[in-house]
Amino acid sequence: MTRFTLIRTDQQGSLRVATVTAERLFKHMTNGRKPTPHEVYPDAELQKDSDGRLALRRHNGIAVLTVDGLTTAEQQEATKQAAMTLPTTVAAFAGADGQSVVILVCYAVKEQQPADESVATLLASAAYEQAVVTYSKAVGHPIRQQTATVRAHFTRPADPTAAYNPDAIPLDISRYGLDTMRIIDLLTTRYRFRYNTVMGYTEYRLKADSSDRWCPVDDRVLKSLTMAARLSGVDAWDNDIRRYVESSLIQPYNPVQQFLQRAKSCWDGTTDHIGRLAATVPCELTQWPQWFRKWLLYMVAQWLGKTRRYGNSVAPLLISGQGYNKSTFCRQLLPECLQWGYNDNLLISEKKQTLQAMSQFLLINLDEFNQISQQMQEGFLKNVIQLARVKIKRPYGRHVEDFPRLASFIATTNELSVLADPSGNRRFIAVELTGPIDLSQPIDYEGLYGQAVTLIERGEQYWFDDQEVRQIIAHNRQFQTLSPAEQYFHECFTLPDDEQDGEWLSAAAIYDELRRRSGNGLRANGLKLFGRVLSNMEGLQRRRVAYGTQYFVARRLPMPA
Repeated sequence: MTRFTLIRTDQQGSLRVATVTAERLFKHMTNGRKPTPHEVYPDAELQKDSDGRLALRRHNGIAVLTVDGLTTAEQQEATKQAAMTLPTTVAAFAGADGQSVVILVCYAVKEQQPADESVATLLASAAYEQAVVTYSKAVGHPIRQQTATVRAHFTRPADPTAAYNPDAIPLDISRYGLDTMRIIDLLTTRYRFRYNTVMGYTEYRLKADSSDRWCPVDDRVLKSLTMAARLSGVDAWDNDIRRYVESSLIQPYNPVQQFLQRAKSCWDGTTDHIGRLAATVPCELTQWPQWFRKWLLYMVAQWLGKTRRYGNSVAPLLISGQGYNKSTFCRQLLPECLQWGYNDNLLISEKKQTLQAMSQFLLINLDEFNQISQQMQEGFLKNVIQLARVKIKRPYGRHVEDFPRLASFIATTNELSVLADPSGNRRFIAVELTGPIDLSQPIDYEGLYGQAVTLIERGEQYWFDDQEVRQIIAHNRQFQTLSPAEQYFHECFTLPDDEQDGEWLSAAAIYDELRRRSGNGLRANGLKLFGRVLSNMEGLQRRRVAYGTQYFVARRLPMPA
């Protein structure tokens, strides 16, 4: 017995799902009473799954057609009567808007019935296209163009003259893509598929596999699926399988969003999981708990797609000797279900690879940060760490695409003096460990990330304001590596406050004196880089003159003859 699905949202915002037989529904539609505002799904008997989502239980084979622009009762009655002359019509009745007629058309594939919603959607699409041609001619009015799916629905109306034919003859669409449907039905009977929107590929697993272990559908898997189909008597080729697994019929799946949604309900609203995690990192930086909290919130906000003008442009930099659990701490920031999103072997010098990783991974650890060259710190890294979106051409892609950035950065090093770019020091939170990171207590990931999501939704600021940026810059000076030119400068000059104690010199004059004092230990062509050093030097007074910029300095020692 055919059962339609009725769906409505109650006053608490919860989804209410029920089913009713077609006979009972049409009896209520014609009794003259005001109907409860349900959405009616005639083609699909739906039910909630274990995650509270609607899933297809049974496919009824009933297409929904709508004829618009019928402003008078006479037009509506004539349209209903014309529709009922066709033996494939299940019902025809006035639409809830009072200016349309809804026609339900019975269809079926005689040879087989679908075992999966994607197959049912193919059938629904084929039936809709065929029915539109047939019924537009029969009723003398155009049929509303809409996307045909197995979940096509209408608002439950009241129509005392609604026509109903329980003995409608199915519209035969067997000739429409039967071979394709055989392939899809075979695949969906044995396997489950989902499209991972983060990684950009389809994943699969055996339906009989209860471990919930999903694997990418790569070329080897495609060939295996093809062989399985052919051994089952279905005439399939690799491209036949590929068309299905790479099509929009595969339901999208976002593993990050799913985890965060589940975690959101797990925070008790009081326990500071983020603070507890920050406290496992022993250090003397008093702002560490506050800065770590903002960094982690920004990381989660980036996963949620709350992109601001810039991405998460600050990264913790953990500094200590060997054996302080730095790398393990970084890796354990992500739960097991998101470990695929952790990367600690990225070559930052490979620019294309870096941009692609920022769109696919969740956390990138710049391990052994001291090995990143000064040129890379001052150039590509400083620019890329602030991006909110990345433009890349995917492998085998034909054009450049725009993707939201997902990944945040964290870094580790064994050396104290590692920050080579004074203007880029704002991008890191350098924290020197005073002891090993405490890994003795397991991380409550649901509580941790549930707290983060809730705080973001409550409006807590997850970006660093100007005052905090100045504090970070001031804090990071102690970890800045000085070039030979800078070291010579501080040996030879001071930064005076009194106008009587110093003189105004150009960068060229200062650099020339440093080269003379160092015995030509500095490169002759290093003036340009030295000018950048002076422009970023804290406390150094500067003024614009006709031929450039001068700096106010005082000599520690007399100029050598």
